[in-house]
Amino acid sequence: MASRTAVDRSDLGRRRCWTAAGAPRWSAVVLRLGVLVGAVVLATGCEDPSVRFNRLGLEAYAAGDYAKARAGFEEALHRNPDVGEYYFNRGMAEQALGNSSAAIFNYDMAAKLKPGIVLAYANAAKCHVELGQADKALAVLQQGTRANPYTGEAFINLGKHYQSQGDMFNAKLAMAKAVAADPENPVAHREYAQILIQTGDREKGLQHLRKSLELAPVQPGVSAQVTELAPPGDQLPPPKPQTE
Repeated sequence: MASRTAVDRSDLGRRRCWTAAGAPRWSAVVLRLGVLVGAVVLATGCEDPSVRFNRLGLEAYAAGDYAKARAGFEEALHRNPDVGEYYFNRGMAEQALGNSSAAIFNYDMAAKLKPGIVLAYANAAKCHVELGQADKALAVLQQGTRANPYTGEAFINLGKHYQSQGDMFNAKLAMAKAVAADPENPVAHREYAQILIQTGDREKGLQHLRKSLELAPVQPGVSAQVTELAPPGDQLPPPKPQTE
């Protein structure tokens, strides 16, 4: 699984807040995809000051003011430079501003500090592709799978990259690894099924589409595809009405 060395060492800066009795309280981290929120839970009245600036950055990012968002994330990093989520967020702002090289730097730092941020590898790879560096994009995505060997999303990202490059053999292999790494992930089964169908293995693809629906029943597009591909007499029943 992904290394937790950086998290155990810093745990969002490991900023200590001493209670009246002298006992330390440690911070905790909450991870969200998209932009990431580093939440600090400390003793009453004591908060890591970087959190406020990260929050301001998130608010600006949500409002579409990416320059202001970047400034907020930079101030958060100035006050607490050991937080992978802050680097990831600044990378998102740089990418939104069209600064691919700066975004790559931040995503790389995020991945070093918090290898479990799978989206950091995917976003860095996208920036490399935009810069015409497909080989570097591939290397970053492969690094993501090594850091997250039991995370289906890491292999899905790698498979999609191979697919975009027209390498269907390695795309199928990566999607198969996504299913093996995370067999309860409906997206892994769905993506693997699509590759199988595209490469001519319709029957096996149908099996994985059905598995995806078993894990996540509400997927109208997948349901329609199964109905289209299934042989006569093996159609899906009509979906049940959804009630509040």
